[in-house]
Amino acid sequence: MDIWERMDYLRKELERHNKLYYENDAPEISDFEYDAMLRELEELEAQYPIYATPDSPTKHVGGRVNEKFSKVTHKNLMKSLGDIFSQEEVFEFCKRVRSSIGEQELSFVVERKIDGLSVSVEYENGKLVRASTRGDGAVGEDITENALTIKNLPKSIDPSIPYLEVRGEVYMPFEVFLRVNEQAELEGEKTFANPRNAAAGSLRQLNSKITAERELSIFVFNIQEIQGREFSSHAETLRFLSSLGFEASPGFIECKTDEEIWAAIEEIGESRGTLSYGIDGAVIKVNEIPLRTILGETAKIPRWAIAYKYPPEEKKTHLLSVEVTVGRTGKLTPVAILEPVHLAGTTVSKATLNNADFIAEKDVRIGDVVVVRKAGEIIPEIVSVDVSQRPEGAVPYTMPEYCPACGEKVYRSETEAALRCLNEQCPAQTYRAMMHFVSKDAMNIDGMGPSMINVLLNADLIHDVADIYTLSEKREDLKNLERMGDSSVANLLASIEDSKNRPLSRLIAALGIRNVGVVAARALAKAFGSMEKLMQATVLELAALPDFGMITAQSVEDFFAKESNRALISKLAEAGVNMNEENAGSGNAPWAGKIFVLTGTLPNYSRSEASEIILSLGGSVSSSVSKNTTYVLAGEAAGSKLTKAQNLGVTIITEEEFNRMADEARKSGEQA
Repeated sequence: MDIWERMDYLRKELERHNKLYYENDAPEISDFEYDAMLRELEELEAQYPIYATPDSPTKHVGGRVNEKFSKVTHKNLMKSLGDIFSQEEVFEFCKRVRSSIGEQELSFVVERKIDGLSVSVEYENGKLVRASTRGDGAVGEDITENALTIKNLPKSIDPSIPYLEVRGEVYMPFEVFLRVNEQAELEGEKTFANPRNAAAGSLRQLNSKITAERELSIFVFNIQEIQGREFSSHAETLRFLSSLGFEASPGFIECKTDEEIWAAIEEIGESRGTLSYGIDGAVIKVNEIPLRTILGETAKIPRWAIAYKYPPEEKKTHLLSVEVTVGRTGKLTPVAILEPVHLAGTTVSKATLNNADFIAEKDVRIGDVVVVRKAGEIIPEIVSVDVSQRPEGAVPYTMPEYCPACGEKVYRSETEAALRCLNEQCPAQTYRAMMHFVSKDAMNIDGMGPSMINVLLNADLIHDVADIYTLSEKREDLKNLERMGDSSVANLLASIEDSKNRPLSRLIAALGIRNVGVVAARALAKAFGSMEKLMQATVLELAALPDFGMITAQSVEDFFAKESNRALISKLAEAGVNMNEENAGSGNAPWAGKIFVLTGTLPNYSRSEASEIILSLGGSVSSSVSKNTTYVLAGEAAGSKLTKAQNLGVTIITEEEFNRMADEARKSGEQA
């Protein structure tokens, strides 16, 4: 069998197993065997790219990669629930329900409120045909490709059921969440704030392969519509869904009296620390389905159900010590090392202490008993100190006077609470600066993860980011490093060489200038066009840029005023790194002169991704709405910016309209 025949065989076999795994839920081989075939095909495609195909299973999982999600108009509205926060409000809800239905027999079901992303899943003649996000309740996004990667979601059910639509919650288990964030940290990428955000971001990936890697799960909690079956109670529907293979609202409790309902809420609340996934409340539903029709719905919420929200879980534990880390800008960050405590489903052993002012305000001392919580975010925080349990002799904690990484004296400016190490040779800053430089939003150098940077630093092969571009002269030294064979070295050097051609905006972002992120870097590259002109810019010229202001402008001027930074840029230029922005300052760009403001959560883009598109087409991004604003791009949960835009008569666009406008702008740019 020659190379082409082997690759063709592997492609067909992998596609067959994809179908068995994702669509039929009946795998024939183990994950290990599947991964071995996939790795072999990846290696062959890398070695013989002429034989690679664009639809190869190495480029997708369970289906093709979508260019963008299409919209789905829900057959049945996906409404939200009203929220309540006290026992009195629970009893008031029950009273309203009873007064509306009179003397009829009434019971309730109390369920866990899973902290995830609400979706609709539809089946026709037993086959999964569509999955969609809730969206605005009336229109969502088609995420069928990604839903097929969720292992505990049945891909087929009883074929005698002509049509079934279920509503469920897609979530990420704590164990998976921690693993995903750990991997993101290792690769220098942004971590997710909490499992809910991680689940939503994973389900909305344009590449189903990434979704599959995130190992999402789903619980279903409602039948939106079914043909050929009738049910008298909600509990009956949940048991029916379980019989079809769904994980249907696990742990639901049937109740009759107000006291039973409250006891169920307390029982679910007490179980939070033992569950492998996040819940943020309990849902109370009228059990009898015919009574739901009597109770009815408002335009936004059903009157037969309500959500009780638990207060943030808090636990007491001992503060064992304080660890101070040093960031790439020299900022010293204190971290509390705690006696491990189980909190909101995870074991917590660290908590942020922010800065010296926070420590002084809370009067935090080593040995104290502290109250810790995770209020929506996954990063634990210290809420307070139990002074009554303070050990004798405990003294106020003070931040170090010298950098823990290099031993140099640290300083605090009058304008901020943070302490900083100003030593440019500080090893901690060097390491983190390199991590930032090679990250995806910066120079995007594959193969330069945390472990590789550590290896190169320890081997004395690099001392600053410019030295990365001298590694091509040290090929033999690289080959002598552990786990670095010919192909690994070749791939690393190729990625480094490729990064030389990144736009100037990427290089500016990679330099790690304080207060300058991706969007600000794009604005600088667009305004000045070259590194040489940017380095000569005055603070007044910089401050005149949209959304800059004096603080950011001063940070940029201070950075380029340092001789060491100018020398670093000179080294990068000598190495062949691009120092110019193509089409910078061109008034012929399709969106030249157009000012966009972003608000709310977009279905398929982060704000930085949407901003990248705007800037690439010549537009600018502002953080505030004014009469000069051209468009406000509004997503879910848009706030005061949307209201102000409406009052000023500014044009408001959706992501769908934004995509259409961008496509038209690209076409007009090509024609020009």
